Amino acid sequence: MRPLEAREGREVHKGSITAWRPWRLKPLELFQAGAVSIPSCQRFTQEYLLICMQSGAAHHQYRNTRVNHQDGDGTLLVIEPGESWTCHSKDCTFHGLFIDPAWLQRLATELFHREQSLPHFPSHPFFDPSLSRAMRDLARGSLAPVSRLQQEEMLLHLFAPLLLSHAENAEALPQLGREHPAVRCTKEYLQAHYTEEIALQELAKETHLSPFHLSRIFRQAVGLPPHAYQMQLRLARAKTLLAQGFDVSYVAHETGFFDQTHFTRHFKRRYLMTPGIYRKTARLY
Repeated sequence: MRPLEAREGREVHKGSITAWRPWRLKPLELFQAGAVSIPSCQRFTQEYLLICMQSGAAHHQYRNTRVNHQDGDGTLLVIEPGESWTCHSKDCTFHGLFIDPAWLQRLATELFHREQSLPHFPSHPFFDPSLSRAMRDLARGSLAPVSRLQQEEMLLHLFAPLLLSHAENAEALPQLGREHPAVRCTKEYLQAHYTEEIALQELAKETHLSPFHLSRIFRQAVGLPPHAYQMQLRLARAKTLLAQGFDVSYVAHETGFFDQTHFTRHFKRRYLMTPGIYRKTARLY
């Protein structure tokens, strides 16, 4: 891992972080953070994110829950796809795991022996030392070649208890399925045109709302303004291209950034490492 210190205006990021795909499995991406300090910032994910705290102080606001962690070894939190959250950390050491939603849905269907919708999880952190150990075991074990059978056993050791003990009935979170049509339309438009320069007036025309009204309801629903949502889409696509081995300059151009410097600045702010370092550690092929 490389130490990282980045300044963006008054922001200061400190610590070390590395990312890799366990046995080059496309649906999963692990990262390990050591003594990371991050100023308060808002983030968004299109995948599940499982966070496993080990030490340090962190503040999370996710949905309507605010939580402070202090040396919370064994504490975990699941962020669901399409959700935003605010985080602030000081000297935090933790593991994180991005999980493809379709892959987790298939695994849940196999475990429960019936068709499952996307799993839902509590909005608050939960304490599970055995699950935390399974996460650390996966992080250690995935750095070495093992048989396919052992891979699957290690994955089940983590995901089976996660789903069986902590997944909630979707009916317990009915508000998640009631998205405003204008918000859904805006998301779909931005997903289809994420590389383009888009005016708020253009989005307003698509949704038949005023720019002010659209911006307000979108931020209330998503937790991010439209321009920040578009940036997250660009960065998510950039991660995929980098993991496939494409050059940083090519990725910057293909994902709608002004230039490589602009791309690197936003990528480093979001993922706490440069695109070049990520490309070396997260190759898919």
